[in-house]
This record gives sequence, structure tokens and C-alpha cells, in this order.
Amino acid sequence: MTEQILIEAGRSSRGWSRIGQFMQCPQKFAYDQRLNIDLIPASALTRGSMGHIIQAHQHAIWGCQQGGVWVDDKYYTDASPFFAPEESLQRWCDQEGRGHEYMERMLETFRRYMSRHPEPPGRVLAVEYPITAVLGWLKEVWGLWVIDPEEVAASGQMVEHLRSFHGDTITPTPLNVPGHIDHGKPITMTRRVDMVIEDRLKRVWVWDHKHQARVSTKRSVDAYAIDGGFAAFRLMGAQIWPNFAGLMLNLIQTQEPWRVSRPTVPKTPHRDNHLPELLWRAEHEIAKLDLDEKDFWRWPKAMHEVACYGRYGPCSGLKLCQYGPAALDDVRNSA
Repeated sequence: MTEQILIEAGRSSRGWSRIGQFMQCPQKFAYDQRLNIDLIPASALTRGSMGHIIQAHQHAIWGCQQGGVWVDDKYYTDASPFFAPEESLQRWCDQEGRGHEYMERMLETFRRYMSRHPEPPGRVLAVEYPITAVLGWLKEVWGLWVIDPEEVAASGQMVEHLRSFHGDTITPTPLNVPGHIDHGKPITMTRRVDMVIEDRLKRVWVWDHKHQARVSTKRSVDAYAIDGGFAAFRLMGAQIWPNFAGLMLNLIQTQEPWRVSRPTVPKTPHRDNHLPELLWRAEHEIAKLDLDEKDFWRWPKAMHEVACYGRYGPCSGLKLCQYGPAALDDVRNSA
């Protein structure tokens, strides 16, 4: 009997979220990345993870039925290793020891979704697909280049060259902060793609699932169009798939009226071209702060009303900035 597996649907190790967080507020970055304080509300994080798990299993099974699909870093033609979607949700909750209180709500969300979209949205090419890119030179052009999956381990070491996704030679431009543990190592960015599909016109689209209490299509499209993670998706996707067309959101409402919206995300080519430089600068600033300020409670704070108290309320680290370590228990209890 084939041993069944639970698809990994967590965040990638060096994704955009860490850079975006640092750009918004270095102190919030330090809370999360250096002090390991979880600032994301546990309820929203758990429901989002549950939604990704059940979608991943459904589309992986469809991909196998269509002839084969990449899931994580392996190619499958047989769907038998994957738990059925609803069973995967139960297995995930049992494995993580959380989320059981949201089971009924997330199962209802999935069933409503399937009643509206009972067929695959196209030829499913990949599910929870990991991508790693490195800053460097390729054919005399400096940028952020996707590397061959077999080069991922080497990208974390001091190397002179790496192989690109299509076999060309990349010369990395490593971190240049003497004294830092990563000095001399390539600067990488990773992404985990929720899903990749090919439509009837043979165009390839990267899909991103978003489980939301309220679905506001225009607001989501406007927000994600300028998100650095989506810029990375566009740069990476164009390098991997010659017929790459762009990005789509799969907005899924987790309560009445259970809306589903599937808008395309507009391209932002001018801004996207600045991403490699932004990543270079951000990684150097992070490394310099690592060396210059060992007290992670004293990293630079945004101290701006929009960053600290936004449209949806106060930053989750606001009390930590107000009262320091004395507020730690209060923040952890309210997460």
C-alpha cells in the first residue's frame, strides 16, 4: 500500500515577507526574525494554512489525473500518495496540534468553493512549487536569477558560480559585510508557488490562494499588484516558463456569502525591475544591523502613524515598542 503524504504548504525560508517586513519597520523585523515573537494573529494564520492545505491536495490530485504534476520538488503521475482534500485538513490539524476549532468553517468554505468550481481551472502544472533565485550576473546582465533546483544547497555556501534554471552560468554577487556570518555567500530569495496552471491558449499562470473573511476584489488586486512578493513571482515565472502570462489571485471567502473571485494581477514592469537592487540594499542593511546593534529591542523603529497604526488598527508590535520586554507576555497571550 502506498504511504500517503501531507503536502508542505508553509512559508518559504527566505521569502519576500522578511524583506517587506524589514522595509516597513526594522524593529518589527527584529521582533519576528531575531526574537522569534509571533505577531500574526494565530486564528488568521491557522485558517490560512488550513485553506492552503486543502487546496494543495485538491489540485495535486487533479494534476495527477491530467497526466502529472510537480508537488514540492517531486513529479507525480499517481494521485494515490496524497490524502483526499478533506482528510488532509484533519491530518494537518492533528499533526500541528491546532486548528480543530476551525474545521467545520474551513470544510464548509471548501465545499462551497467546489460547488462553484468543480473542475480544474486549467492544466495543473505545479502545486506548492519551491523556487530559489540569486542575485548575480548572467550573460552580462545583473539581476535576480532563478537557479537549477539541484543548486539550492550550493547557494547557501561560498561559491563562484551557480547553474541557472535553464543551464546557463550565474556569477553571484555575494553579501559584502565582513564579520557577518553570511559574508561572501550568495544573496538568495525563495518563493513557494501555490499553484501553476496552463490555460487553453497554452499560457502559464501562477496562482496565489487567499482565504479571507471579506473578499474585496479591487482592493486585493491593487494591494498585491505592488507587493514585492508578486514582483518576485513575475520575475521568476518569466524565467522558468517561456509562455508565462502573469499572476492570478484565487480569493476565497471563509464565511457568508462564501464569495470566490479570480482576478488577474496587473503587471508593474517599472517597479519590478527595481526589485534586485532593493533586495541587495535590504540584505546589506539587515546584515549591518546584525553587527552594529546586538540588542534586538533597539533596532530602528518606523515611528510613523501609517506604519504603526494603519487602516485595520495598531501594528501587532505596537505594545512592544511602547513598553519593551515588559509587554511580551501580554502580546503573546493576545496572539
